[in-house]
Amino acid sequence: MSASLPSGPRRLLRGKRLVLILASLAAALTARAEDWAPNLTLAGIWHDNATNAITSADQLDSLQLNADALASNAYQFGLGDTIQLTGHAAGDWWPRYQELLGGALGGRIEWRHTFGTDKLAPVFSVEGAGDGVIVREYGRTGTSSAATIALRKRLNDHWRASIAHEVGRFDARHAVYDRTSSETSVELGFDATDVSRLTLTARYRDGDVVSYAETPSAELASITRIAQTVDTFDRPMVASSFDARTWAARAAFVRAVDQSSAIVIAYELRKTRAQPVRFTNQLMSVSIVHQF
Repeated sequence: MSASLPSGPRRLLRGKRLVLILASLAAALTARAEDWAPNLTLAGIWHDNATNAITSADQLDSLQLNADALASNAYQFGLGDTIQLTGHAAGDWWPRYQELLGGALGGRIEWRHTFGTDKLAPVFSVEGAGDGVIVREYGRTGTSSAATIALRKRLNDHWRASIAHEVGRFDARHAVYDRTSSETSVELGFDATDVSRLTLTARYRDGDVVSYAETPSAELASITRIAQTVDTFDRPMVASSFDARTWAARAAFVRAVDQSSAIVIAYELRKTRAQPVRFTNQLMSVSIVHQF
């Protein structure tokens, strides 16, 4: 008689296979391409509520430093169709909370179709993504996967718009960090000059979130899917996972420094609600993007 794995490990193994397939495919093909166009983004992000806490006593702020690298190449086939293969690597460092130190490695594959040859022609895309994630806090290590459909269109010489929908899954070593989500975003961009752009983004997300509290309230306990005591934030806290809805608004200003680099300054407000609890996050970031 053959033994079967529990559902959690089976999902983790399937996620690992997806990550390996995407990463291998992207690495093999981009390695052959002469114009794989890597780029690097370095970001500093200030979180006013890194713990996603409900009460002010549990809300801890923090700086997050992030590096994100992409190497991609597009392969055209047919009229107006391309396949873009991308290798992805990222790293996170939280100076105040060393347990959150981590990195990710994986790949993306995207099909794009352009409706016509005009510069204002809309572009439709479908993307699959997968990453293996390693975090110093063992329970957070796992695999992530996502599928995204998007429609982008330049409206005129100054305005552009896009709408996208993503479904994602993260399978962690500890079940409290497992996440399934569905997110829709709408973005409007205005090219103020040849070297500057303003973007406004609205997002709606439905899915699992993790909130931390030294002593969870009865209201939080009533909606918690799974809970676990952790020392992530240098003190004993209870991590509670539950399903919630998040509305977010983001404003960003992009300024090109030269032909290869740009600076992005952004502010984002998030409001998360799962009756009967709610919490708010504010994020301020400064990023440098460099195209090699």
